[in-house]
Amino acid sequence: MDQPDHRLREVSPEVLYSDGGFLAVDDSIVQLLKDKAAKSTRRRCRLCFHASSDDLQQEMLIVMHRSSYVRPHRHLRRSETLAIIEGNCETLLFDQDGQLTERLPMSAAAEGGRFFYKMPPGIFHTLIFRSEWLVFLETTIGPFDPTSSEAASWAPPETDPAAGHAYLAALVSSNPGR
Repeated sequence: MDQPDHRLREVSPEVLYSDGGFLAVDDSIVQLLKDKAAKSTRRRCRLCFHASSDDLQQEMLIVMHRSSYVRPHRHLRRSETLAIIEGNCETLLFDQDGQLTERLPMSAAAEGGRFFYKMPPGIFHTLIFRSEWLVFLETTIGPFDPTSSEAASWAPPETDPAAGHAYLAALVSSNPGR
């Protein structure tokens, strides 16, 4: 693996972990994540700053390509924060039945828009990527438990990104003023 830092270890094509110690990020690490994301099936990659999925504090630098699709989902028992470093997107919020309740354009702080959110538990949400790459920092409470999130049954699965993009595009075009 081409790594700019020996303290990084690859646990899958989409996930790198640090050793949990001090780590300062520069453009070379962001580029490494973009390169890996470009080669991954889902067109995304993350660097976990915590050393283990069991850590109580979970901090991740995530890059996603415009072609990536994130199925609407909600976290059942934990909140998450998101801070955009590069790029722009829309955050979509939904009710229990899949009705769009809010559309929030977001961009890096230097662009003057919304760049940060805190998502409470129980709210279905997703992102639509408006720039080629979105680079963001996400934090949540650990340990990581995949059963603590629920994918929306009313949205296409991530295994069908074309259907997911079509679904989100139709939803946004039918709700332009949200």
